[in-house]
Amino acid sequence: GENTLACIKKINTDTSKSTKIHPLPHMYVMKDLVPDLTLFFEQYRSIQPWLQKKTPLKLGDKQMFQSEKERERLDMLYECILCACCSSSCPSYWWNADKYLGPAVPMQAYRWIIDSRDDYPKERLARMHDAFSAFK
Repeated sequence: GENTLACIKKINTDTSKSTKIHPLPHMYVMKDLVPDLTLFFEQYRSIQPWLQKKTPLKLGDKQMFQSEKERERLDMLYECILCACCSSSCPSYWWNADKYLGPAVPMQAYRWIIDSRDDYPKERLARMHDAFSAFK
């Protein structure tokens, strides 16, 4: 099997073969196919996934433009929809979910670390520097 999104996975048209659908592995199932993603989103929240500025901007005062090159650095990072497929497929996450952030959260942290509009990349990186945030 594989972890994937039901909305993009094609089902075999050969009706003589069965199709099995399971919830994400290694996560508590709340109901039917719905996993409890509380820990996953707490870990995501821990990286503070929003732009942080040293001087607060008043809404409508200023736009935070990026050059095309700066914006290109974020390609393939902002497309993550936080579905947890990668984290629930990761053995290190299965065994250390209470400490290890899994593959999705460090990738999202990187997305904010390299964003040219953010004023705290060093602080963000420092928060990721421990034995479990990004390992194995």
